[in-house]
Amino acid sequence: MTDFYPLVFGVGALGGLLWLLLAIPPRSARLPGVSRELTPQTLLDAGLAALAAGLIGARAAFVSAHWAYYGSRLVEAFVFREGGLNWAGGAVGALLGLAGYALVTRRPFWPLADSLAFPGALVTLAIWTGCLLDGDAYGRPVANPLAPASADLFGTRLPRWPTQALGALYSLAVLLGVLWMHDRRLRPGLLATLMLTLTAAGALALDFTRGDPSPLLSGLRLDGLGAAAVLAVAVAGLTQRLAAR
Repeated sequence: MTDFYPLVFGVGALGGLLWLLLAIPPRSARLPGVSRELTPQTLLDAGLAALAAGLIGARAAFVSAHWAYYGSRLVEAFVFREGGLNWAGGAVGALLGLAGYALVTRRPFWPLADSLAFPGALVTLAIWTGCLLDGDAYGRPVANPLAPASADLFGTRLPRWPTQALGALYSLAVLLGVLWMHDRRLRPGLLATLMLTLTAAGALALDFTRGDPSPLLSGLRLDGLGAAAVLAVAVAGLTQRLAAR
Protein backbone atom coordinates (compact mmCIF):
# COMPACT_ATOMS: atom_id res chain seq x y z
CA MET A 1 0.00 0.00 0.00
CA THR A 2 1.29 3.46 -0.91
CA ASP A 3 0.27 6.87 0.38
CA PHE A 4 -0.62 8.79 -2.78
CA TYR A 5 -4.30 9.35 -1.91
CA PRO A 6 -3.83 12.40 0.38
CA LEU A 7 -1.48 14.01 -2.14
CA VAL A 8 -3.74 13.41 -5.15
CA PHE A 9 -6.82 14.52 -3.22
CA GLY A 10 -5.02 17.67 -2.10
CA VAL A 11 -3.97 18.48 -5.66
CA GLY A 12 -7.53 17.97 -6.88
CA ALA A 13 -8.99 20.16 -4.14
CA LEU A 14 -6.39 22.88 -4.71
CA GLY A 15 -7.00 22.75 -8.45
CA GLY A 16 -10.72 23.20 -7.88
CA LEU A 17 -10.17 26.20 -5.63
CA LEU A 18 -7.81 27.79 -8.15
CA TRP A 19 -10.44 27.25 -10.83
CA LEU A 20 -12.94 29.20 -8.74
CA LEU A 21 -10.47 32.01 -8.18
CA LEU A 22 -9.20 32.34 -11.75
CA ALA A 23 -11.79 30.89 -14.14
CA ILE A 24 -14.90 32.46 -15.64
CA PRO A 25 -18.09 31.34 -13.84
CA PRO A 26 -20.61 29.28 -15.84
CA ARG A 27 -23.19 31.15 -17.91
CA SER A 28 -25.90 30.53 -15.28
CA ALA A 29 -23.82 32.55 -12.81
CA ARG A 30 -23.42 35.46 -15.22
CA LEU A 31 -27.06 36.50 -15.31
CA PRO A 32 -27.91 40.18 -14.77
CA GLY A 33 -27.89 40.95 -11.06
CA VAL A 34 -26.19 37.66 -10.21
CA SER A 35 -22.72 38.14 -11.65
CA ARG A 36 -22.12 41.19 -9.43
CA GLU A 37 -22.72 39.02 -6.35
CA LEU A 38 -20.50 36.13 -7.41
CA THR A 39 -17.03 37.60 -7.43
CA PRO A 40 -13.98 35.30 -7.55
CA GLN A 41 -13.53 35.84 -3.80
CA THR A 42 -17.15 34.85 -3.18
CA LEU A 43 -16.77 31.69 -5.26
CA LEU A 44 -13.53 30.83 -3.44
CA ASP A 45 -15.23 31.27 -0.07
CA ALA A 46 -18.12 29.09 -1.20
CA GLY A 47 -15.69 26.43 -2.40
CA LEU A 48 -13.83 26.46 0.91
CA ALA A 49 -17.11 26.14 2.83
CA ALA A 50 -18.20 23.21 0.66
CA LEU A 51 -14.78 21.54 0.93
CA ALA A 52 -14.58 21.86 4.71
CA ALA A 53 -18.14 20.63 5.24
CA GLY A 54 -17.55 17.84 2.72
CA LEU A 55 -14.49 16.56 4.59
CA ILE A 56 -16.38 16.64 7.88
CA GLY A 57 -19.34 14.83 6.32
CA ALA A 58 -17.12 12.23 4.67
CA ARG A 59 -15.33 11.47 7.93
CA ALA A 60 -18.53 11.49 10.00
CA ALA A 61 -20.22 9.05 7.61
CA PHE A 62 -17.22 6.72 7.64
CA VAL A 63 -16.97 6.75 11.44
CA SER A 64 -20.72 6.15 11.77
CA ALA A 65 -20.57 3.21 9.37
CA HIS A 66 -17.67 1.70 11.36
CA TRP A 67 -18.97 2.57 14.81
CA ALA A 68 -18.25 -0.94 16.05
CA TYR A 69 -14.57 0.03 15.85
CA TYR A 70 -14.66 3.77 16.61
CA GLY A 71 -17.17 3.51 19.45
CA SER A 72 -14.39 2.53 21.81
CA ARG A 73 -11.73 4.65 20.06
CA LEU A 74 -13.32 8.09 19.83
CA VAL A 75 -9.99 9.92 19.61
CA GLU A 76 -9.13 8.07 16.39
CA ALA A 77 -12.36 9.33 14.85
CA PHE A 78 -10.76 12.79 14.63
CA VAL A 79 -7.47 11.60 13.12
CA PHE A 80 -7.93 12.27 9.40
CA ARG A 81 -4.42 11.23 8.43
CA GLU A 82 -5.23 7.57 9.10
CA GLY A 83 -7.75 7.61 6.26
CA GLY A 84 -11.40 6.71 6.20
CA LEU A 85 -13.65 8.97 4.13
CA ASN A 86 -17.07 8.18 2.68
CA TRP A 87 -17.94 9.70 -0.70
CA ALA A 88 -21.69 9.92 -0.08
CA GLY A 89 -21.17 11.59 3.28
CA GLY A 90 -18.77 14.02 1.63
CA ALA A 91 -21.27 14.87 -1.09
CA VAL A 92 -24.05 15.53 1.44
CA GLY A 93 -21.69 17.55 3.64
CA ALA A 94 -20.56 19.67 0.68
CA LEU A 95 -24.17 20.40 -0.29
CA LEU A 96 -25.03 21.40 3.27
CA GLY A 97 -21.91 23.55 3.52
CA LEU A 98 -22.74 25.33 0.28
CA ALA A 99 -26.38 25.80 1.32
CA GLY A 100 -25.26 27.21 4.66
CA TYR A 101 -22.88 29.62 2.95
CA ALA A 102 -25.58 30.77 0.53
CA LEU A 103 -28.02 31.28 3.42
CA VAL A 104 -25.60 33.23 5.62
CA THR A 105 -24.28 35.44 2.82
CA ARG A 106 -27.65 35.70 1.03
CA ARG A 107 -26.15 34.57 -2.26
CA PRO A 108 -28.17 32.60 -4.87
CA PHE A 109 -27.69 28.88 -4.27
CA TRP A 110 -28.05 27.46 -7.78
CA PRO A 111 -25.56 29.74 -9.54
CA LEU A 112 -23.11 29.01 -6.72
CA ALA A 113 -23.71 25.28 -7.16
CA ASP A 114 -23.13 25.55 -10.92
CA SER A 115 -19.85 27.34 -10.25
CA LEU A 116 -18.73 24.45 -8.04
CA ALA A 117 -19.68 21.75 -10.58
CA PHE A 118 -16.26 21.63 -12.23
CA PRO A 119 -14.29 21.64 -8.94
CA GLY A 120 -16.61 18.91 -7.62
CA ALA A 121 -15.99 16.76 -10.68
CA LEU A 122 -12.25 17.39 -10.37
CA VAL A 123 -12.22 16.26 -6.74
CA THR A 124 -14.13 13.10 -7.70
CA LEU A 125 -11.51 12.34 -10.34
CA ALA A 126 -8.80 12.87 -7.73
CA ILE A 127 -10.56 10.46 -5.36
CA TRP A 128 -10.69 7.63 -7.88
CA THR A 129 -7.14 8.33 -9.04
CA GLY A 130 -5.93 8.19 -5.45
CA CYS A 131 -7.76 4.89 -4.94
CA LEU A 132 -6.12 3.52 -8.09
CA LEU A 133 -2.62 4.52 -6.99
CA ASP A 134 -3.06 3.28 -3.40
CA GLY A 135 -5.04 0.13 -4.13
CA ASP A 136 -8.15 1.27 -2.24
CA ALA A 137 -11.71 0.46 -3.36
CA TYR A 138 -10.39 -2.53 -5.30
CA GLY A 139 -12.62 -4.73 -7.43
CA ARG A 140 -14.12 -8.14 -6.87
CA PRO A 141 -12.14 -11.18 -8.03
CA VAL A 142 -13.21 -12.48 -11.43
CA ALA A 143 -12.70 -15.84 -13.12
CA ASN A 144 -11.27 -14.36 -16.31
CA PRO A 145 -7.47 -14.83 -16.17
CA LEU A 146 -7.05 -11.99 -18.68
CA ALA A 147 -8.49 -9.46 -16.23
CA PRO A 148 -5.89 -7.14 -14.68
CA ALA A 149 -4.45 -8.46 -11.42
CA SER A 150 -4.45 -6.22 -8.36
CA ALA A 151 -3.89 -6.67 -4.64
CA ASP A 152 -6.35 -6.40 -1.79
CA LEU A 153 -5.70 -5.10 1.73
CA PHE A 154 -3.85 -8.30 2.56
CA GLY A 155 -1.57 -8.15 -0.48
CA THR A 156 -3.29 -11.01 -2.32
CA ARG A 157 -3.04 -10.43 -6.07
CA LEU A 158 -5.91 -11.80 -8.15
CA PRO A 159 -7.61 -10.97 -11.45
CA ARG A 160 -10.19 -8.36 -10.45
CA TRP A 161 -12.67 -5.88 -11.80
CA PRO A 162 -10.67 -2.73 -12.69
CA THR A 163 -12.97 -0.73 -10.43
CA GLN A 164 -10.59 2.12 -9.63
CA ALA A 165 -9.51 2.54 -13.25
CA LEU A 166 -13.12 2.53 -14.43
CA GLY A 167 -13.97 5.08 -11.74
CA ALA A 168 -11.12 7.34 -12.82
CA LEU A 169 -12.03 7.10 -16.52
CA TYR A 170 -15.72 7.68 -15.84
CA SER A 171 -14.93 10.67 -13.60
CA LEU A 172 -12.69 12.10 -16.32
CA ALA A 173 -15.56 11.79 -18.81
CA VAL A 174 -17.91 13.60 -16.39
CA LEU A 175 -15.29 16.30 -15.85
CA LEU A 176 -14.89 16.86 -19.59
CA GLY A 177 -18.66 16.90 -19.99
CA VAL A 178 -19.01 19.55 -17.29
CA LEU A 179 -16.28 21.59 -18.97
CA TRP A 180 -18.09 21.30 -22.31
CA MET A 181 -21.40 22.42 -20.76
CA HIS A 182 -19.78 25.15 -18.68
CA ASP A 183 -20.58 27.95 -21.11
CA ARG A 184 -23.84 26.56 -22.50
CA ARG A 185 -27.09 28.41 -22.01
CA LEU A 186 -28.43 26.21 -19.20
CA ARG A 187 -31.03 26.98 -16.56
CA PRO A 188 -29.41 27.78 -13.18
CA GLY A 189 -28.83 24.56 -11.25
CA LEU A 190 -28.90 22.20 -14.24
CA LEU A 191 -25.13 21.94 -14.52
CA ALA A 192 -24.70 21.17 -10.81
CA THR A 193 -27.55 18.67 -10.54
CA LEU A 194 -26.55 16.92 -13.75
CA MET A 195 -22.94 16.58 -12.56
CA LEU A 196 -24.07 15.18 -9.22
CA THR A 197 -26.54 12.80 -10.89
CA LEU A 198 -23.89 11.39 -13.21
CA THR A 199 -21.31 11.13 -10.43
CA ALA A 200 -23.68 9.37 -8.02
CA ALA A 201 -24.93 7.02 -10.74
CA GLY A 202 -21.34 6.05 -11.54
CA ALA A 203 -20.52 5.49 -7.87
CA LEU A 204 -23.60 3.30 -7.44
CA ALA A 205 -22.86 1.22 -10.54
CA LEU A 206 -19.20 0.73 -9.59
CA ASP A 207 -20.17 -0.28 -6.06
CA PHE A 208 -21.47 -3.58 -7.48
CA THR A 209 -17.95 -4.34 -8.73
CA ARG A 210 -16.11 -3.51 -5.50
CA GLY A 211 -14.45 -6.20 -3.44
CA ASP A 212 -13.12 -4.14 -0.53
CA PRO A 213 -14.80 -4.71 2.86
CA SER A 214 -17.79 -2.56 3.74
CA PRO A 215 -20.43 -2.64 6.48
CA LEU A 216 -23.70 -4.17 5.28
CA LEU A 217 -27.33 -3.30 5.87
CA SER A 218 -29.78 -6.05 4.95
CA GLY A 219 -27.06 -7.63 2.85
CA LEU A 220 -26.33 -4.41 0.92
CA ARG A 221 -23.11 -2.41 1.12
CA LEU A 222 -23.51 0.89 2.97
CA ASP A 223 -21.31 2.52 0.32
CA GLY A 224 -23.85 1.59 -2.33
CA LEU A 225 -26.80 2.66 -0.22
CA GLY A 226 -25.17 6.02 0.38
CA ALA A 227 -24.55 6.48 -3.35
CA ALA A 228 -28.19 5.54 -4.04
CA ALA A 229 -29.37 8.15 -1.52
CA VAL A 230 -27.23 10.87 -3.11
CA LEU A 231 -28.48 9.80 -6.55
CA ALA A 232 -32.09 10.16 -5.37
CA VAL A 233 -31.39 13.68 -4.08
CA ALA A 234 -29.56 14.61 -7.29
CA VAL A 235 -32.36 13.30 -9.53
CA ALA A 236 -34.93 15.18 -7.44
CA GLY A 237 -32.90 18.37 -7.85
CA LEU A 238 -32.44 17.79 -11.56
CA THR A 239 -36.19 17.21 -12.01
CA GLN A 240 -36.99 20.37 -10.09
CA ARG A 241 -34.56 22.40 -12.17
CA LEU A 242 -35.99 21.03 -15.43
CA ALA A 243 -39.52 21.89 -14.30
CA ALA A 244 -38.66 25.36 -12.98
CA ARG A 245 -39.74 28.39 -14.94
